[in-house]
Amino acid sequence: MATRIGQRGASPRTVARGETVAARAFLAEIAPEATVTHVSKRWVLVSDLQCIGPVVEDIVALCAAAGFSPRQCRLNVPVAITEALANAILQGNRNVVSRTVVVLAVVNSERMVVDVTDEGQGFDVTVEQRTPDDPDWLEREDGRGIFLMRQLMDEVVSECLEAGHLLRLILHKA
Repeated sequence: MATRIGQRGASPRTVARGETVAARAFLAEIAPEATVTHVSKRWVLVSDLQCIGPVVEDIVALCAAAGFSPRQCRLNVPVAITEALANAILQGNRNVVSRTVVVLAVVNSERMVVDVTDEGQGFDVTVEQRTPDDPDWLEREDGRGIFLMRQLMDEVVSECLEAGHLLRLILHKA
């Protein structure tokens, strides 16, 4: 049974039951040769920006425990994950609270892989190539999330699913 984060009185929790099989399948897909110890956590969030902080803190803690550098834990991971979740809530789910965002994080001694899946139509991240110094972009207050994720992660992958959009962030340990 999945835990929905953001419901009144609910606190961020890992979904403990039924996740082992999914997490193993996920790890086998992303690192079939991996023999290193890993941890995985999954969250199901309502589309509320207040849900972002606790999830980001959990993922940063996983990375710190796996030995990621302080810079990665203070900058790369929190900024990129925050941007991905904000995009999923605001752009993907159009801030409709009844829609959910599913986050799956797998962290091992080599890398972090975080999948963020929303219920939106998605987009092709390869099409979005603007940078914050583009003249048309200088005055905007938004629209820098993809740029930041690309700068802070080793890989950003976008995939339109049958029902939703998945954004995968990959960061190798420095």
